[in-house]
Amino acid sequence: MGSFLNVCIYRIPKNISLWKPRSHCPTCRKPIPIYFNIPIISWILLRGKCRNCKSNISLRYPLVESLSGLFALLTFLRFGLSGEFVIFIIFIYFLIVISFIDIDTKLILNKLLVLMLAIGIALNLIFKVISWQDALLGIIAGGVFMILISLLGKVFFRKESLGMGDVKLAAVAGFFLGWKMILFATFFGFFLSLPVLIILMAMGKLKFGQYIPLGPFLAVALITFVYWGEIIVEWYWNTFVVKGI
Repeated sequence: MGSFLNVCIYRIPKNISLWKPRSHCPTCRKPIPIYFNIPIISWILLRGKCRNCKSNISLRYPLVESLSGLFALLTFLRFGLSGEFVIFIIFIYFLIVISFIDIDTKLILNKLLVLMLAIGIALNLIFKVISWQDALLGIIAGGVFMILISLLGKVFFRKESLGMGDVKLAAVAGFFLGWKMILFATFFGFFLSLPVLIILMAMGKLKFGQYIPLGPFLAVALITFVYWGEIIVEWYWNTFVVKGI
């Protein structure tokens, strides 16, 4: 799956078929033999370089392959072999593809979001994992919250500070997580982005008000809430709400 996700990350933004041509070096265009297309292992054996033209093979390839395996294991440990496992591992795989495409292009593609939502709905019809009421409220809550953040950013920075792709991602993710967790997760995603913004600005690589891809930060937050969202929400409720009352 990790190898396939890499194909999606590279080809989808370029509108290249996922099936043809077969895997090849993007520099010399020479097809990669099956024995040099083994996830992670081949990158190590080739020392991160194409066997033919010696051009560098991005570290992203073994990273994505490693992440896909790690998240498959974590999802299995969390949910076992169940409908939850199927729905949430596919949700996470979509988030991986969306994140790396956002890093490369600063775009969150509509076709990926539509496909993610369509597959989520189809799988939920089969496995009945997510309450349809909670899913609908999650879509509304995620979208509305991000639109409000976008409007606040526009007032503060006096220009667009949040892409509509981020708004749509939050809305679609709300289907999977429900309204409570999507509100916490989107807030957590913004919180994660702040240290990176501060560091980049301190290094002079980012100016005040300049845009950075938010998708990867949202993805990290969303994945965190897939595994530990219920625990985080319960802790927050008991610590700040119940004690406050």
